Formats: sequence, C-alpha cells, structure tokens
Amino acid sequence: MSTPLAAACALAVLAAAGLVPVAAAVGRHWVAVPLAPLGGAVVAAGAATATVALGGPFLAWFAGLAVVAAACALWWRRSGHRPGRTRPDGRTAAARWRVTGAVGAVAVAAACALSLRGLSTPTVGFDARALWIMRAGWFLHDHHQLLVDLRLRQLVLTQSAYPPLVSAATAVAWGVTGVHTARLGVVVVAVLNACALAAAALAVVECGRRGAARLRPGRPPWVPAVAGLLAAVLVVLVAAGVTTPFLTNGYADPLWSLAAVGALSWGLQVPTGSPTGAATALLVLVAGLSKDEGVVIAAALVVLVAVRSVAALPTGDRRRRARLPLGVAAGELAVIGAWPVLMRIVGARGVASSFSSPSGFASRARATVDGMAPYLHVLVLAVPLAVVGGLLLAGTRRRAGLGHDGWAWAALAAGLVAVGGALVTGTGAIGPWILSTVHRVTEFPVLAAWWIVAAWGVVGAAAAVERTGRRGAVPVPVPPDAAGHAPTVPPPTDGRAPGDVVGARP
Repeated sequence: MSTPLAAACALAVLAAAGLVPVAAAVGRHWVAVPLAPLGGAVVAAGAATATVALGGPFLAWFAGLAVVAAACALWWRRSGHRPGRTRPDGRTAAARWRVTGAVGAVAVAAACALSLRGLSTPTVGFDARALWIMRAGWFLHDHHQLLVDLRLRQLVLTQSAYPPLVSAATAVAWGVTGVHTARLGVVVVAVLNACALAAAALAVVECGRRGAARLRPGRPPWVPAVAGLLAAVLVVLVAAGVTTPFLTNGYADPLWSLAAVGALSWGLQVPTGSPTGAATALLVLVAGLSKDEGVVIAAALVVLVAVRSVAALPTGDRRRRARLPLGVAAGELAVIGAWPVLMRIVGARGVASSFSSPSGFASRARATVDGMAPYLHVLVLAVPLAVVGGLLLAGTRRRAGLGHDGWAWAALAAGLVAVGGALVTGTGAIGPWILSTVHRVTEFPVLAAWWIVAAWGVVGAAAAVERTGRRGAVPVPVPPDAAGHAPTVPPPTDGRAPGDVVGARP
C-alpha cells in the first residue's frame, strides 16, 4: 500500500471515530469537518492511556472507546440536547449566511492544503523519528513490553512520558494499514496539523459572520463577513510560515500550538453559543494531550474559558447555571491530567523534574529573553493595535459580540510564562537549549498574537459599517403641534441619546 493511500485510510478511520461525537456536539457547521479527525486522535490518545493503565490490545481499546463515545453522543442527542444554530432572520440574510460560511470554508481549506506543500519533500524530523514516531510502535506491543519501553533508562532521550496523542494517532495509522513507516506517521500528523489550523482559522470567519449578524440582525452587512474570510486566509498562510518546517516533518509542536490557538479563538473571542463550546473543548483536549507545554497552556485556557462563561451568565441565576461550565472545565482537566498522573504511577522515564539553582535564574532569564525576542516581533504590531483598538473600537467589539481582548492576551501571557519559566528553571545548558527549541516553543504566542490582530481587523471592518450606517441615516421631520410650537421630544427608550438620528444604528 502506498503512503498516500495508507494515510487516506488512516485519516478516514480517525475521522470515523470522531465523527458522531463531533457532529452531535457541534451540529451542522463547517468546523465539524476538521474537528472529526482531531476527535479521532483524542480517542486514540484515550486508547493509549487505557492500554498503559489496564493492558489489552491498543486497537481494541481504540475501537471500543470510539463506539462508547458514539453511543454517548447519540444518547445525548436523543435526550433532547441539540446544538443550536445561530443565523440572522430572513431568507436573504440566511442565504448570505450560508454563502459566507461555504466560501470561508473552501478558502480556508485551500489555504491549508497549500500550507502542506512541504510534504512534497519526504523529510522526517529528528525528534519525530526518535520520539514521536518510535513511541507509536510501543503502543502496538503487549502490555509488559510497553511498560518496559516506557521505563527503560538506557535510552538517551528522556521524553517517554510526553502526552500520547501524536504517537497514538500514528499507531492507529500503522495498525489499520499495516504500513509501519516513519513517512506515514509524518503525513498523518501533518494532516492533523492542517485540521487544527483550519479549525482555528474558521473561528476568524465565524467572528466576521456572527459579528455582522449582531450589528444588523435583519440584513447582516457583507463587509465584516468578508473581512473575516480574508483575515482567516491570511492567518493560515502566516501560520504556515511560522511553523515551517515542523508543520510537515512530524513534530508535535505545531499540533498543540495550533489547537491551543483554536481554543483561544473559539472560547475567548468568538461570540458565545453553538458550536463555540464544543469546538473549544475538543481543541483544548488536543493541545493538552499532545505535549507537556500544551498541558500547561490547555489548563490555563480551561480556566479562562470557564471564567468567561461564568462571568457572562445573568447575575441572579449565575450560581445554578455555572454548574455546567465548571463541570465541563473539571472534566477537561481530568482528561488532560490523567496521562501525567499515570506516567508517575508506572515510573516512566523523564517524569521527574529538576530545577537549576535560583542564583542562576537571572542569567538564564536574560538569555531566554534575548533568545525569544527575535521570534516575537509580531508583538510590535499586536500590542499597539490592541491599545488603539481598545481605546477607539471597544464599543463596536462589544456590540459585535466578540470577547474582550484581555482574555486572549491573558492566554498569550500564560504561554510566554510557561515556556519562559521552563527555560529559566531548567537544568540544561541554556544556550544550546534555546538554539534548538526556541523556534518551536514560541509558536503558540506568535500565532496567538496574529489571531488577535485578525480579530481587530474584523472589528475595524464592523466599525466602518457602523460609521457608514450613521452617515446614511435620514432624520425624520416631526411636525409642530396645533399651537405651532416645536414638539417636545421624549427621552428615547432604545438606548440612543436625545437628538440621535432616527434610523441610525447604535
């Protein structure tokens, strides 16, 4: 079986495993297409965890968990829980809504396909060959041999305790096709990277579409929707450049970074409502089950999304309705934390953490800042844009329904602190460590900054529509009363100030 055919079969199996749960939670939305293979990869990670904890064939666990997930999703739908669909009123508006969604999905898919052109060169990264791809074979061994592989101290690399999603997805590809090559693993991981990238970009499209609907419920304007589409395509191309060459050589860094950015976009920027919660939850799990850095960022995102969800609830009913977002957050943290706890229980290699002397923190911090600064140049654009936008366009952003910019910046700051803290407190020689990893470990903050810029681009387009609407409003003349006196204008009750032009939007 050729590598392209084997990769297509493997991805079809992963998509089939994740299709029913994703469709039940997300509903009929374009983002369900890239989320389905990612959902299957999460099922594969669960199968790897169960294989280590309880034993048994990995593929049997994968098939069993896929069936259980599908059954739970169908039961959830039959019990009356259905994902809502947000669209404007009216046939014309609904037609525009469908057109912008379809065009955005096709444009994002084309840009993501273009980002995978690096697969034309059959390269396999060093860490991919020595760690991520190698571990895929471990999951296909019997239970005793798997534990020996995880605990073996003679191996030079110490990251055997890394989260399992990338290796588990490769193990599924090897197991269902019988093609045990590093090239197949690289291709499967690269397509999963593209799926995470598409999911994150579709959040920008959704910001434009739903922001337009909120600004003018009857007939959503084209400008914010088109701005969201163009911004989504541009951020896909930028992300491909940021993550090159790791996007197509089997490394786990692009997958957790792009999934975390997608969770940031869906959970902290897109207006709340279906499919926001389901997409956020799945992308958080992908990030947290892919790499150690992703575990930290995923935990921070879980907390931020839960706080935003609770803060958006009505004050009088907040205590009762807060149970759902808090319960979802607790479940996500439990799933993400299961693998690190299990690795400590089985005594896997690389679990123990050591820290450098506090006396060296200052010098290591300077080296870390110097090493990361060249890769964070996008902050020179994002920070002033966020400040100016916050001062001038905060009202438009609020009326469009987009989340406050501070949520996204808090997630970005958490990423910088997590990565920088690991470098400062670690025991490895700081110079070689930064040179070999700084490009990969700064992917999340860099991509998050670009997504923040894209969100402000959509807000700017919405502000232009608002200004045009105000200029185009026509005052309605009010005739004098019977005595010839000018009528008294009562205070407006729709939120406009006295003297506002009738027909102008707030």
